[in-house]
Amino acid sequence: MARQAQLRIISSRRATPEILPPEERLAYQRELLHGFLRSRSVTLRPSSVRNGLAALRANFLPWLESRELYVWEVTPDDLDDFAAVLKNSVKTRTHQGYFVQVQQFYEWIVARRGTEIRQRFGIEMVNPVDRFNRTRRLGEDERLVPIPREEVIDYFLAFARATIDAAPSDIKWLQACRNYALWMVFNWSGLRRGETATLTPEDVDLASGCLRVRQGKGGKGRIVQIQPPLAPVLRWYMQDVRPQLRGGAKAPYLFLNARLAAMHPDGIRNLLHREQVAAGIAGEEQFTCHGFRRAYATRLYKALRAESFRDPLVYVQQQLGHEYLSTTQRYCQLDDDYRYFLVQQAAEALIEHYGPTGRNGAHE
Repeated sequence: MARQAQLRIISSRRATPEILPPEERLAYQRELLHGFLRSRSVTLRPSSVRNGLAALRANFLPWLESRELYVWEVTPDDLDDFAAVLKNSVKTRTHQGYFVQVQQFYEWIVARRGTEIRQRFGIEMVNPVDRFNRTRRLGEDERLVPIPREEVIDYFLAFARATIDAAPSDIKWLQACRNYALWMVFNWSGLRRGETATLTPEDVDLASGCLRVRQGKGGKGRIVQIQPPLAPVLRWYMQDVRPQLRGGAKAPYLFLNARLAAMHPDGIRNLLHREQVAAGIAGEEQFTCHGFRRAYATRLYKALRAESFRDPLVYVQQQLGHEYLSTTQRYCQLDDDYRYFLVQQAAEALIEHYGPTGRNGAHE
């Protein structure tokens, strides 16, 4: 009788009864997600299920586990913290879509497993997604996804490089080499996930220093210049690493999964997230493959400006495969110090052109 009374107690978040050890609670949490996705796959299109995988398995659950939380403990305040992490990694529309998936996940838990969770943990399940954390109304200055800091990217690439030396087996060594080369391609070419996944060895021309993108966004191809820091990494990967894969010489794609097939774009995204978690990068500092692309655009623009290249923005546009120059302008996010530097450069150039007294229009 006393035991039944205990199960009726609605516990606070930090007072969860220790009915299951942590590893079993994690397994149960993953079982909940699997059940939700299985029920969704019966009635929804595969694309909708993939959205659930992206929102929940690749983002929400790793976030929970990194904070030692469980789905039945989450409060609206916790979801505010999750929203802050998403703000630095996804666009506003994607953020809203992710929260729709989280909301539906909790609706399913309350309806299907609420009684079971109350009996196991003494917690009355409620949906923590409310009207305040479900949608975000942003000003124009917040609509751009912030680019990752160069210090964070450098740290992550150094971690990926160190993973190669620390690999405990030949298979892990090959995977670490592939991952390092993959991240370097993202960081120094600005390719999209789908474009990188479909690269073939024939698309890499080290002699001319070019990458060929056959099927870019909108079905358009383009030629991307191999930047100097990327060239030796690609040469090492193609000549020293990839031939060591059993059957890799006959595989058609540059970056291969365990089945010697092309890596799936979603798999690349999930791999990047896992690697950043392993590297100990804080959630608010983590970035996506598209973050690599934005950082590359900004870095390339600044480098060309420093060398007085005539039309740096047009060159960046061609490298990224953008149809409109305005899109490239949004990618090249410049900090206030660099904006001030551009203003000073422009002022000096105009003085040199017109003269200090404004000879082309000033009154004598």
